[in-house]
Amino acid sequence: MPRILNERPSDAPALPSVDARIFRLMLPFLWPRDDRGLRVRLVLSMVLLCLTAVLNAVVPILFAHAVDRISTPGQAAIAVPVALLLAYGAMQWLAKVFNELRWAMYGPIEQRMQRHMGMAVFRHVHELSLRFHLARRTGQISRVLDNGMRGIRELLFDVVFLILPLLAEIAIICAVLLGAFSPAFTGIILVTLTLYGFCLVIGSERLRRRQRRAVAEGAEAHGKAVDSLLNYETVKYFGNERHIADRYDGALQEVERLTVNAMMWRSLTGILQVSILGVGLTAMILLAASKVAGGAMTVGDFVLVNTYLLQLIRPLDRLGQLYRSIKQSLTDVEQMLTLLDQPAEVADAAGAGSLPKGPGRLRFEDVDFAYDPRRPVLNDVSFEVPPGRTLAIVGPSGAGKSTIGRLLFRFYDPTSGRITLDGADIGAVTQASLREAIAVVPQDAVLFNDTILYNLAFGRPSASTEEIEQAARQAQIHDFIASLPDGYETMVGERGLKLSGGEKQRVAIARAILKRPRLFLFDEATSALDSHTELAIQRSLREVSRGTTTLVIAHRLSTIVHADEILVLEDGCIAERGSHAALLNRGGAYAALWARQQADREAAD
Repeated sequence: MPRILNERPSDAPALPSVDARIFRLMLPFLWPRDDRGLRVRLVLSMVLLCLTAVLNAVVPILFAHAVDRISTPGQAAIAVPVALLLAYGAMQWLAKVFNELRWAMYGPIEQRMQRHMGMAVFRHVHELSLRFHLARRTGQISRVLDNGMRGIRELLFDVVFLILPLLAEIAIICAVLLGAFSPAFTGIILVTLTLYGFCLVIGSERLRRRQRRAVAEGAEAHGKAVDSLLNYETVKYFGNERHIADRYDGALQEVERLTVNAMMWRSLTGILQVSILGVGLTAMILLAASKVAGGAMTVGDFVLVNTYLLQLIRPLDRLGQLYRSIKQSLTDVEQMLTLLDQPAEVADAAGAGSLPKGPGRLRFEDVDFAYDPRRPVLNDVSFEVPPGRTLAIVGPSGAGKSTIGRLLFRFYDPTSGRITLDGADIGAVTQASLREAIAVVPQDAVLFNDTILYNLAFGRPSASTEEIEQAARQAQIHDFIASLPDGYETMVGERGLKLSGGEKQRVAIARAILKRPRLFLFDEATSALDSHTELAIQRSLREVSRGTTTLVIAHRLSTIVHADEILVLEDGCIAERGSHAALLNRGGAYAALWARQQADREAAD
């Protein structure tokens, strides 16, 4: 089964260094250098945390003194225990107030960190290469992002509001018991905590291995579910609802098996932890009772020890759950941060500048390329498209036509040779400035599940409404949009499925026009359309690209007869080049392909 994000094997041990690395990666988001207000809030949260811990440790002492005073005969002593009880109530109230203030201080920190970390991962995912995205299911990546964001929220909450206060209270209580009573009390606490911690860490680490496998399989199942929903028409066409449901159920069964296995281990670990706490609690109570019976401790001291025990045991009882929750959160965050570790296959060169202005002169110079070193795709490809001219690239499937478009956009870098636009090597300029200069109309114009207006404006988000409507008129789709009940606010549906193929292509053309590029790339923009729609779209493409450098990748030769020059690719090499008429007169591969397509067309008619 394919792995999600090049993660470590599911049975690999969760090394402490991995968790430490996760916290190191989170630290810049938790302590941002450019946000002094957030750092102040974090410091105040820590101060309030310490004050709350101190108050929680001091309050039982006041209560113990009050019990001793009350148990003392004589009415003269009544005022003192009353004052102690009032102080006890006030400090209890103050501890709660500090805890609520900590919420107020911490809330913005949590939300800001979630937003910044989420945006960092989101941007990085969009910067990763096409190869990365082709190898992964979209549903898997979205599941990893969702789990990671939830993991950050739960991790911070558990650490800041539960673990740190508990550790602070344990330290203070041990100090009080060691200073006020026999070291035996502190010894019992430390032995109990040590055994409890050992059991907790060992058990939870083994649990985490099981959880990691369940998380990985859960993401795989989620990816299959999203994949089937995105392709629901294909499922319907073939009547394979049962097959796709059985496939999904098989993935869920594996998730169920792994999750149940993890739950059983979690239950066994929990029983052992509860047993350790029970033995430690019983030993403390028996020791305190013997001290009271021997006169070494007062009733108030006994109450103090018992209160401390209850104060520790309740959160300690939850510590196992918290630790496992933290480990689960770390597993989720680890998967998300693995995305940040993915290197960008194509990155801007150090010191890369913007693409210089120019008329749009494109050159390929001795370009070689292979997706796999064992299988070359392009071999010594060289051509030039002068400003304002149209170059068409044709050839059989697998000849490397669409690869040229991907290299132009720097989805990949050539194995050798170089590509220049207006004299600048595209590998030496920023990818953003390069892509800003090129507009593409692909074969399958996939639209966002949003309004027509949003999809049009995606070509240039800063465009005005008038500019968007003008682009729609040039693409001959304005009248259609205006006829819709909601006009430009019409929702297009998932991947634009509410629009026909021709309508989607016209939206894509308008979007490309709005970009105001210096170079158009039409990548088989009409190959999936019927002949009538194809002719109409072709007229629109020729009209909008007039005077702009244009690279056309085509399968149907009838769509590129007007090109200034035509290249014929065969097995990754340029076999022929010339105008439509010149290539026909030559009687080579282009003429043979033209004759075959004309014969197929006549047969279809």
